[in-house]
Amino acid sequence: MERRKSRRFSIVNLDLHDQVTDHLVGKVVNISRGGMLTTTEKAYEPGKEYGFYIPFEQTVNGLVKFEFSGRVIWCRPNALKPGMLSVGLEFADNPKIQTIFIEQMIKIYGAD
Repeated sequence: MERRKSRRFSIVNLDLHDQVTDHLVGKVVNISRGGMLTTTEKAYEPGKEYGFYIPFEQTVNGLVKFEFSGRVIWCRPNALKPGMLSVGLEFADNPKIQTIFIEQMIKIYGAD
């Protein structure tokens, strides 16, 4: 059964970083208005919230990175990349400005 409420868009070459450590934690695979799929080597606990950011090569709405809180929905081994994990993230706070920002990211970086 499909539970997604928003259409997903594949994303090309966007890194995902930890807000606290600034370390690269993985890659964004796809994104929607409600969340994203990422690949990472680190296991994240489902139900917990973490602070992330995505840096940009060009500005989006005048900003050079997108900071957000992500709630981990699931974390499991990536079938296509041994040793990697796939993590389903839900945007934990989704104010209007964040929605606009996500829509701009999809326009700039998204591919159907």
